[in-house]
Amino acid sequence: MSEFDLDVPRSVWLDRLGSFFLALILAVIVWVVAMQQQNPIITVLVQNVPVSVRNMPEDLVFDEDQPDLPDAVDLRVRGPQGLLNTLAPTDFKAYIDLSDAHPAAQEVKIQVDYSLVGVDVLDIYPDAVMVKLNRKVEKNVPVRANLIGDPPFGYMAATPIITPTTVIVRGPEPKVEKVVQAQISARLTDAREDVRVTDFVTLRDANGLVISGVQADPPTVTMVVPIVQRQGFTEKTVLPKVRGQPAANYRITGITVTPATVTLFGDPDTLNEMPPFVETAPVDISDATEDIEERVALVLPEAVAVVGQQAVVVHVQIEPIEGSLTLTLRPQVQGLNPDLKIDDVSPRTIDVILQGPLPKLQSLTADVNVKAVLNLSGLEEGAHTTIPIIIVPEGISVQTVLPESVQVTIVIKPTPTPMPMVTPTPSITATITPKAGATSTPAPTTSQ
Repeated sequence: MSEFDLDVPRSVWLDRLGSFFLALILAVIVWVVAMQQQNPIITVLVQNVPVSVRNMPEDLVFDEDQPDLPDAVDLRVRGPQGLLNTLAPTDFKAYIDLSDAHPAAQEVKIQVDYSLVGVDVLDIYPDAVMVKLNRKVEKNVPVRANLIGDPPFGYMAATPIITPTTVIVRGPEPKVEKVVQAQISARLTDAREDVRVTDFVTLRDANGLVISGVQADPPTVTMVVPIVQRQGFTEKTVLPKVRGQPAANYRITGITVTPATVTLFGDPDTLNEMPPFVETAPVDISDATEDIEERVALVLPEAVAVVGQQAVVVHVQIEPIEGSLTLTLRPQVQGLNPDLKIDDVSPRTIDVILQGPLPKLQSLTADVNVKAVLNLSGLEEGAHTTIPIIIVPEGISVQTVLPESVQVTIVIKPTPTPMPMVTPTPSITATITPKAGATSTPAPTTSQ
């Protein structure tokens, strides 16, 4: 009878089918057990999984007292060892979903997305965060000018022109309600012409305190503060006057005056007839060899006076005229070994071209306050090429040295010849003794 004989009773077919499925199940179990032995299921801790915020309602914002949200969480996951050994924090997406949030303090669960087959997330540390939200609102507030300082005497500030005149403030409702104005500042100290600023506005409450955590739209505004001159006042440039000439070989290199401008007041017609400058009394610089600084008065019409100090300071800068000078120098030697001597120096003189103030150049003397030095330290017998060192006073510079180097021939000092020893010949002295009762003149001493 064939195995697929259709005449086989149904019960036999059922027995055969049951045996087939049983064998299949046993085979699967054996395969699973074998796989688990090769790649067992384990549990690991995945650290520092980044956390993000999703679905924040457009009409809500975080409160200023909102605690810091965690940047990352740790996960305890379970799965095959081979797979878990290759896991990275970026395989998981941790987030808090605020789609159902409302304006209040509330606890929100942290959720995790992942697409790893056979891996389960068992725990999240932490598994929830406290979120405090406020309703986001906006309102218009006026822009006010904050003027710092005043223009100088004789000038005044007109009404500031602000563009735009209002800004929209957006942010958490409790903070937006406190804002009453946006402020822009400008410094007017010493301003003699219109002051224009474009800057960020500062949002303040009714007490003038700065409100942070809110935004202004637009964040910057422009303000122009017109500066006008009062009637009967004018500003003039100070023109310094000097008399005489500096000493010979000196020149004027600059003249400054402090202050450079002055404000005058007086008869309007007289002020209008004046030139755009006002002169100082003359400063005498005759035969000057150094800077001159002098406080002098201004030359003004009788109906005009100066606002503030009545005198100005004139500074005249005087410097020597620059020039050049050529000197011929004889090289001087230093540092030579005492057992050596100079046999020859070629060339025996060198020319140097110096530059500096003429008065100093005229006081220079070759080989006295300007020297050419040959440093021969460490040199032995023979011919050597040496670059001379030019020594000059302070304020004088060396432009050219001709030639740039010299040749020095060094020889050993000759050993001195000893002188023969001379034995001196002894002197013979004769003495004559006079006889008694007789007087005798001593004979002279004779040396042989």
